[in-house]
Amino acid sequence: MKMTVADYLGQVTKDQVATEEVTKTAAQAQQKTTLKTAIQYVLEQFNRGYLGQYVLNVKMKKGDPVVIRLEGNLINVPMAEAERLDGKLLDQEPAYPVNLYLVMESDDVNKSGLRIDELANDTDQGGSITTLVDRAQEWVAAHLADVATARA
Repeated sequence: MKMTVADYLGQVTKDQVATEEVTKTAAQAQQKTTLKTAIQYVLEQFNRGYLGQYVLNVKMKKGDPVVIRLEGNLINVPMAEAERLDGKLLDQEPAYPVNLYLVMESDDVNKSGLRIDELANDTDQGGSITTLVDRAQEWVAAHLADVATARA
């Protein structure tokens, strides 16, 4: 799927993003079935021409829950900060591929409290779902472990 900055901002600011939100334990959040459901949900929205977001509220053994989101964006900026795309980071005219990103929010993930990494570009999204699930599982496990270590 490709979108112009205006189309992207239009969907985000008009609450037209299809969103699913669930609460899981840290162990459940790392399971392949959980991540496959999340990835398939967002990719299904892309196939329909809409942005998608899947939110995992992860209950940790210590401290506040960690929020993990799978979401689409044109570059590695969280949807919540979409206004940063308006003229500053991207040209307004061309259509850009919508990539799938993993986003983690927690005071314990790093100094900024935010981690965002590309899971799949436009080409990868048409590939093996198993490959995407494996990548996501590795990412979630590593960053939840970082949070748990910081809280220990």
